[in-house]
Amino acid sequence: MVQAPGLCRFILEPEEQDILQPTEKVSLGSRTTEIQLPNQIDLDTIHPDHLALCIMMITHPFVGKSLTFPKSVSKRFGDRHNQSASRYKIGPVDDSLRPWRPGKNARPGLAFSGGVDSTAALALMPANTAPIFMDRPLRKKSLYDKDAAFNSCQEVKRLGYDMHIVTCDLEYVRSPVGFPVDVANSVPAVLMAEHLNLDCIGFGTIMESTYGTGHRRYRDYPNGHHYTHWGGLFRAAGLPFILPVAGISEVGTSIICNEAPIGFVAQSCMRGTWKKPCLNCWKCFRKQLLDNAILDNQLDSAYLDDIFNNKEACRFLTRIPIKHENILTWSTHRLNSNHILFSLLKDRVEGTENDLTWLGKWYSPSIELIPEKYRSTICEKILQYLPEMDQSDESKLTSWSMLDLIDSPSTVQKSKLLVEKMNGSLKSR
Repeated sequence: MVQAPGLCRFILEPEEQDILQPTEKVSLGSRTTEIQLPNQIDLDTIHPDHLALCIMMITHPFVGKSLTFPKSVSKRFGDRHNQSASRYKIGPVDDSLRPWRPGKNARPGLAFSGGVDSTAALALMPANTAPIFMDRPLRKKSLYDKDAAFNSCQEVKRLGYDMHIVTCDLEYVRSPVGFPVDVANSVPAVLMAEHLNLDCIGFGTIMESTYGTGHRRYRDYPNGHHYTHWGGLFRAAGLPFILPVAGISEVGTSIICNEAPIGFVAQSCMRGTWKKPCLNCWKCFRKQLLDNAILDNQLDSAYLDDIFNNKEACRFLTRIPIKHENILTWSTHRLNSNHILFSLLKDRVEGTENDLTWLGKWYSPSIELIPEKYRSTICEKILQYLPEMDQSDESKLTSWSMLDLIDSPSTVQKSKLLVEKMNGSLKSR
């Protein structure tokens, strides 16, 4: 680790047993990464456990049998990792180092992206929450456009939040560019925890990502590897997860952003500009249908022609299951049109249960993914926007499975017909 005023630079030194290409599609890219923190932060005061946690998020896919930190970590942090089922050991460990604890009047931090799920999380969290946006510097031509995200951050700041934008290039450690692990967007927040007096780190992680709705089958997230491993490490570092939208689907977060005062700042598309999404990516395709279904807008043929004129969406729609297929089911069930491509999509995604009303409700057992200090406040806010699931709804969630649909010859045939028609439509334009 190399330091300069406000600059935290990590230099990665692979060892012989490290994994420089963990999969066919992913390999180690840049071996240095820089985080430009506020100049008033004394980097020597960042707790070694926080440095170690950030290094782990940056390097995890590439570590072989051991990971050595520039500073010794506390026994609590070291034990939490080394006693888990991880494939590698960490160190050195200093038995005399006191684990980090937040100060009085501590508050939550939020790894903020400007998207719908992240904005919904902020709407539910306390007003003193510190949103931290990780700003990736662009090194070459990219489809990513920062305009919407920057405008979202500025609006959040204007509304009175303690908003922070931190330049950080950790996504270049992975080739192709992206987060080495899904929680890596919290690296700036973890490094600023002492400076901002944070007592937990929030994410806009929704039901589809936690409990598996829309994926192959339900998963018991609180007892699964991701939460026990990464959640455990964050907890050992004195910064437990706070996941206010973990029991809320993409339907629910969109409803919240349509109704909450802060909701207008959200834009999921990362390619368009502020309030002008590109309308040519998978997110735009899915969100256009979802937002119109929430608002009960019935769509005319010209509008649907534009929505389906989307090459990226066509690629996603070839998959079985489709990513977040449950959202398409919920949306198309509430929209009506004789448009040929819309009708084929609706037929493809309806499955055995085409209503999925419970996606617009809150799964209250997810309250365990929120530190006790904040549970009552967040619960009260959620119920301002969404009803709570009843026992029948919860049973539908916990029994979620797409295996029969995936194995059905009818699904394959419907998928083939939809893709053929979409490809034909695209070629004719």
